[in-house]
Amino acid sequence: MIITVSLFPFLVAYGDSEFTEYFCELHGWPATETNKSCLFGKDQTPFVTDSNYTIGKFATGLEFPVSIDFVGDDMLVLEKHSGKVIRISDDGVLYDEPILDVSVRFNYYSGLLGIATLSDRIFLYYTESESGSDVREGSSELDSVDAKNRVYQYDWNGEKLSNPVLIKEFIAQLSNNHHGGAMTKGLDNEIYFVIGDEGQSGIFENRVENPCYKVSFVNDECSTEPVYETGSIFKIDTERNNSIELFAMGIRNSFGLGVDPVTGYLWDTENGENYFDEINLVKPRFNSGWNSVIGPADRENPDTHPCAGGILGNESDCPVEYRGFQPIPPTFENFVYSDPEFSFHETVGPTAIAFPDDSFGYSDMLFVSDHNHAAIYNFPLNSDRTGFSFSSPDLKDLVADGRWDRQPPELIFAYNFPGGISDITFHNGVMYVAALMDGTIYKIHLIEFTGTTVPDWIKNNAAWWVIGQIDDNAYVTGLQWLITNGIMKIPIAEHGVQSETSIIPEWIKTTAGWWANGQINENQYILGLQWLIKNGIIVIK
Repeated sequence: MIITVSLFPFLVAYGDSEFTEYFCELHGWPATETNKSCLFGKDQTPFVTDSNYTIGKFATGLEFPVSIDFVGDDMLVLEKHSGKVIRISDDGVLYDEPILDVSVRFNYYSGLLGIATLSDRIFLYYTESESGSDVREGSSELDSVDAKNRVYQYDWNGEKLSNPVLIKEFIAQLSNNHHGGAMTKGLDNEIYFVIGDEGQSGIFENRVENPCYKVSFVNDECSTEPVYETGSIFKIDTERNNSIELFAMGIRNSFGLGVDPVTGYLWDTENGENYFDEINLVKPRFNSGWNSVIGPADRENPDTHPCAGGILGNESDCPVEYRGFQPIPPTFENFVYSDPEFSFHETVGPTAIAFPDDSFGYSDMLFVSDHNHAAIYNFPLNSDRTGFSFSSPDLKDLVADGRWDRQPPELIFAYNFPGGISDITFHNGVMYVAALMDGTIYKIHLIEFTGTTVPDWIKNNAAWWVIGQIDDNAYVTGLQWLITNGIMKIPIAEHGVQSETSIIPEWIKTTAGWWANGQINENQYILGLQWLIKNGIIVIK
């Protein structure tokens, strides 16, 4: 049965219901009645910059949805701090019961974090609570709990996840820094997952002073220090008994992994400390550089400046006049550093990274979402799909300087999602967007037309309405006929209640005039019709 259904705000966004209420009110947002999410104002309406696409709600009432994937045509959503895997039908309806409910430590960066589906096998990454109950850092239950970040394989029987098999275990620092958890599937059924640095500064963060550290994770007898497996991407070979390979290192903090469906190359997002968020092409034995370098090596970065008293040393170690390059880490165990393919100088908090399927369009693009500004960026791939090719001269150096909303228009695809974006994915020509604080999954897709010619009298009506020869009621009556007779198909996720005022904004009239005169196409005109339907001025029966 189914029922209807800074650096980063990530640092404080997660918690139990009381914490949710506290967090929402702290930021000026009331909590929902269920205390599952924050309630945002009407001005928080998502917008897509391409007039050929429309945006609507797919599912609501979720509790901090952090990762999404599909099994068949059903969506699986991870609720970060409830520890529940929620199943949603293809028409956006939540099933009565979760398909899995695990005990997690969930505050800050930890919790139920990553998912990758492989037919009847589902892989999950989560911070497992050893107490057997969902706990938040600092609570009395956690004081004696030694939680672990764990990767499991589950069997999927069409209704539930069962038979967990532990594949990998990591420390889970009480500091709750940079647990990672993002997962994705490769073209050959391999599974990739990432763990952040967890506040460590060891071998996998390019701190190799101890010669006894080995990439094999074996502590040499000359070492008394543990080898923390942090700041890395791992690959699971599902065809070889889930054997695990260290794939990349030097990663500070990542929330996004994606595989190019054409080349099979792995890409990731990486969050800088205060500057230079990254988008990386992650080839085997890739070293992202942290904590020697973040962003392009030839750009000064206060976060890694050797003379700033930061992570690389103190001010006495170098001359006060030092300016310039960040120190590139030496090749270590065949892991080689390379610059990111793109960087944001002003941090945006990048989260998911995803490639569209063929039916969505944008076949030569890569999409990245952010949490800080709730925006989705589109990056034009170059001919061999190993980097980007921008038309704007401001992006030729592959660095976005300045604020996110002052970037060239070609970079921004959508924005204004309430409460930040935690994940994006594509399925059957639709982009699905998880709005973390809003507890909502949105969908973006092409506007559909029937292919039937719009009668001339409809356009005449629009022109007459603009100059005042017919009134609002006559204009709306014509639009109702157009839609109810299937000549123009308007995809709307939710229809508004019939308005008592039925006041049509002036901008609607302006776009109607442009459409009647051929200055804009029907896709652009439909955006106004969507607004009229959503606000109850046009009622579809």
